[in-house]
Amino acid sequence: MSLQIIRNDITKVKADAIVNTANPRPVIGGGTDKAIYEAAGADKLLNARKKIGAIKPGQAFETPAFDLEANFIIHTVGPVWDDDKSGEREILRNCYINSLELAQQYKCKSIAFPLISSGVYGFPKDVAIDVAKAAINEFLGEHDMKVYLIIFDEESLVASKGAFKKIKELVSNEYVKTHTDLEYGLNDSRDVYRRNTREELSELERDFETHKIDTDEFQLKRKQIREAKQDLSQIVGGKQYNFHKLFLDFLDRKEMNGADVYKGYFDRRIYSKIQSNVNYHPSKGIAIQCCLGLHLTMEESEWLLASGSYAFNMNFDPDIVIMYCIRNQKWKMYEINSELEKYGLPCFDNIY
Repeated sequence: MSLQIIRNDITKVKADAIVNTANPRPVIGGGTDKAIYEAAGADKLLNARKKIGAIKPGQAFETPAFDLEANFIIHTVGPVWDDDKSGEREILRNCYINSLELAQQYKCKSIAFPLISSGVYGFPKDVAIDVAKAAINEFLGEHDMKVYLIIFDEESLVASKGAFKKIKELVSNEYVKTHTDLEYGLNDSRDVYRRNTREELSELERDFETHKIDTDEFQLKRKQIREAKQDLSQIVGGKQYNFHKLFLDFLDRKEMNGADVYKGYFDRRIYSKIQSNVNYHPSKGIAIQCCLGLHLTMEESEWLLASGSYAFNMNFDPDIVIMYCIRNQKWKMYEINSELEKYGLPCFDNIY
């Protein structure tokens, strides 16, 4: 398997093992360390971390993942950058290799890393990326594992583009900002529609980052916002829209006819089923092709997908490419397949 760069919050990534940039002592630090503790359950994780004791730079140890969607949290301590006077590159390499070998020992098929030591420990982003690339590729030359490198800030993104030709930037800064705290799925499809809710979450994030509110208040308010009840009828035209109804509504709004939508995407018989069957439930591939045929915006595409109980998966490379194409108004199938091929992915029909 290979290395993939994902621009996201590491606590939202689904992997067998999540790597934490741990404090050398069994205490809760800041940044990624703090975020992982809060997502996993701070008290439970801290008790498990105390059983390990002190960790030297380059070492790696595991604990249960508790409330995270993973099997293990691997704790590794990165080195503090001092112009490589004390062999910091080699120590950082050991962080990756030891974490990967530990994940292999516990039969993990996937692992997610933050960009270790690139924050307060001062590693230049480009150096941190180079070390990560070399260590992970060295390991993957002899082992089979899916490895994610999670980045978030713009500087890391620029550095990673220089090191990896096939980097897949998930979304714009605004999209990252407003979607970090939204979970995707049928039970949460209301959130996809709720622009006001997303704005509230973004404002809450800003208050937390600027220290206007503390961690406890942030978590409480986020929970209240996300659990707020709002009927979709208040959002979409005063009616409850299933896929059939929302598709026809978009068809009318775009002033398009059926041939405009299905030609070049799917068979006319499928279009007839969508048009005539009020309970029609598409495959995800057909739902995406409808978005493309209707020339929907990103937000409109999210609406239509959610009406069919689907959503774009930010950890699935083909979905990332589709999102990029929609945002850049590349709606034709040859454009989609060209972008998929560029990143070494199969054509649309072989994926969806």
